[in-house]
Amino acid sequence: MAKLTVEYPNGNTEELMHVYGMTYNTKLRNLFPNGDIKAQIENVRDLEIRDDDIYLATYPKCGTHWVWEILVMLVKGTAEYETKKKVAAFLDFRAPETINKLLSPRVLNCHYPFKLIPRQMLQKGTKIVHVMRNPKDAFVSFYHHMQSMNKGALAKSFEEFLPLMLGDYGFYMFYPWFKYVKEWERFSKQHPEQIINLYYEDIKEDPVREIKKINEFLGTGRDEVLIQKIAESCDFRNLKKADAEIKVHEHMLHSSDMPVIYRKGDVGDWKNHFTVAQNDHMNEWLEENLLDTNLKFRYSL
Repeated sequence: MAKLTVEYPNGNTEELMHVYGMTYNTKLRNLFPNGDIKAQIENVRDLEIRDDDIYLATYPKCGTHWVWEILVMLVKGTAEYETKKKVAAFLDFRAPETINKLLSPRVLNCHYPFKLIPRQMLQKGTKIVHVMRNPKDAFVSFYHHMQSMNKGALAKSFEEFLPLMLGDYGFYMFYPWFKYVKEWERFSKQHPEQIINLYYEDIKEDPVREIKKINEFLGTGRDEVLIQKIAESCDFRNLKKADAEIKVHEHMLHSSDMPVIYRKGDVGDWKNHFTVAQNDHMNEWLEENLLDTNLKFRYSL
């Protein structure tokens, strides 16, 4: 695996790793400005944050595109689709000069763990919307995401893929899933006024209810009628249709490598992939790694 050492403001250093390094390190590297992963981490941490920025924090495959669309509509006060995709404000791979050109108010989005978020967000008290999804569905979604983009180079089957997810480094380039959600939980307890924590399954169950929560948290002041319209526009089938017909696609990868973004969006699809033994093993893994948290996930509706 490729290795990367990051130094934090307190002088501590940490070695981060990314599972991509096993199979297509060059492809991943090409996503970053000038192919420099470490420089991009510093770009994000040093990013100039505006007073009206909103920050969407998610682990991959936990509803980023979906909630980004909701946030943009709430901020703009319309249920009409933005022609740009969330990748336009995707800090993971975007050069700072590109992010700085975006018009305010910006809905920034990023998969980086808490310790790598822009420093100014803490100084300015930037509003943070954090979305979580049950890890079984998230892992299945990422498996299909990688299969569509990497043609089985990472793992030939879900049986080969799952151990990678449960390993020390998870499936994103910096952190395993359980460390990611635990860090945000700690921050939430310390700064409850700055962050709202949402669950993918709750939004799926009752989008109007959850959009109302976001509206109140952000202070966007949208009425019931608009919230209903936003919920309808951001229904999975409508978003998938808009992605195909309205959105302007900015390809960070070669077109043949572009992953499928809107596949199913279901809660409980993991049941179509996990064997009984795999499910038992993951339940044990979850029990061990979430022992010291108050996080509760739903695996069906």
